[in-house]
Amino acid sequence: MSVKALEGDWQFVSDKGYDPVKISIKNIMGSDWIVACMIPKGNMMASMLKKVEDEEGFKLVNFNCSNKKETPKENKELEDDFKTFLEKGISNLVRDEKNLIITAGGEKRIMTQDDVLKKQDEAKNAKPSAVRGGGRFR
Repeated sequence: MSVKALEGDWQFVSDKGYDPVKISIKNIMGSDWIVACMIPKGNMMASMLKKVEDEEGFKLVNFNCSNKKETPKENKELEDDFKTFLEKGISNLVRDEKNLIITAGGEKRIMTQDDVLKKQDEAKNAKPSAVRGGGRFR
């Protein structure tokens, strides 16, 4: 499967938090990738990765977490858990149809496609329905 198929918006839903973790993956250039994660009203986390040449997988180059916001208590446990997961270093990204499996530190998490932006664009571009009635006003 093409590495371009990994790019896009994903989400991770867990019973540890009220909101899902939102994830965006982008191939910056060549073998350089970024995985950006955020829980609504939470901190931004970013993993800079390098695709391993002649092998499967990725190597963590840099991990940053903003630590600027106090995450609401309903999402704090999920944010802490996902941050710990990412700090281990993403070693692989594998797409399985509408799912993405992220491996870090030997642990796997399954993400689902987040097509909310696609749905918003489709709704915005949808043709207005035909106006019914005679069209005469009195």
